[in-house]
Amino acid sequence: MKKSNKTKIQNLDIFVSFLLLGITSFGGPIAHIGYFRNFFVKQKKWLDEKTYADFVSLCNFLPGPSSSQVGISIGYYFKGIKGAILAWFGFTMPSVIILMLFGYAILNYDNSIPQGILKGLKAIVVIIVFQAILGMSKNLLKDNIGYLIAFLTALFLIIFPSSFNQLMCLITSGLLGMFVYKEQKRIDKNINIPIKISFWQLFPLILFIIFLIALPIINEIFDSNLLNLANSFFKVGSMVFGGGHVVLPLLKEEFVASGLIENDLFLAGYGASQAIPGPLFTFSSYLGIFLKSEINTLLTGFFCLFFIFLPSFFLIIGTLSIWNELRKFDLIISAFRGINASVIGLLIAALYDPIIITSLQSYYDFTLILISFIILFFIKIPQWAAVISISFCGWIFTLMI
Repeated sequence: MKKSNKTKIQNLDIFVSFLLLGITSFGGPIAHIGYFRNFFVKQKKWLDEKTYADFVSLCNFLPGPSSSQVGISIGYYFKGIKGAILAWFGFTMPSVIILMLFGYAILNYDNSIPQGILKGLKAIVVIIVFQAILGMSKNLLKDNIGYLIAFLTALFLIIFPSSFNQLMCLITSGLLGMFVYKEQKRIDKNINIPIKISFWQLFPLILFIIFLIALPIINEIFDSNLLNLANSFFKVGSMVFGGGHVVLPLLKEEFVASGLIENDLFLAGYGASQAIPGPLFTFSSYLGIFLKSEINTLLTGFFCLFFIFLPSFFLIIGTLSIWNELRKFDLIISAFRGINASVIGLLIAALYDPIIITSLQSYYDFTLILISFIILFFIKIPQWAAVISISFCGWIFTLMI
């Protein structure tokens, strides 16, 4: 995207856009990537397909919530650190508010969202991710090698699903891209371009390392519940590979196994986090309601939220600055061609498991998915309206059963 187009996008545009996505983006991190693509590439045309795919590839390399990091990257791309914060705040706060209210009311909360609405939400996620795969494949798979990388990635991850294997597929595909596409040179290449990476570009990554090393040491020295929470949530936010879904078992091990929160309370929040829009990392704010600290429960919730997302800000801002320099070179471009193909394979694998496996379990589910397909591909109403419509259909179906 040309620089002149960036200046037309204001801070309020970024905040309002991500706030709308934070209210309507159901389905978890893989679905969010589809929502983002539809919104910023197809509808608003703020980004071209390649730039968006590069953001997705980069964020899948880094630990943390991949969809939230894509949002942070988009905000940073247009308005620097302020844009990154506004994008994160808009996308995150709706689910934070819902989960924290749920935490306060949980003792009197009899049922979660009706099962029919959940079925409708899962049905439309199938088509949203399918749309993303089709659109990204059309723009990014330009040759048989790209299709082969996507196919092998999808096949491998379907047979051997794990966040570690996702990372290995991306790394392997990047190396393969460097080898296969090394002869393809860009017209605008400048052989004498130097690598310009300043200390301040590296500073966020330095802070990430400092926090990762220093927090456990400080936590051992001082007896403080807040320091213990800061260390735990920063550590979990630094360990997650493969998207936000991975954070839930890590948090269970961190807090349920240690006896800091009851298993029933944890599972209740787990269910709620699956049923609402926005990033799954906001589950941390719910846990903060039940975790003891030196401050009140509301502030503890926001404190936990801050420290689980802090690694993402350090990693994205630091890595994106370096990446913008490195991507000037043919070798880096070739690597990302392979990585982009692998990301499509990753999406295909995720479409199968867990999306289709958990969404298609009856004839009613198939009917909801078919209705979602018709609405999104032929009627083409706004995505938020489609989400509401299919949720309503799912609720009606359960009344008919």
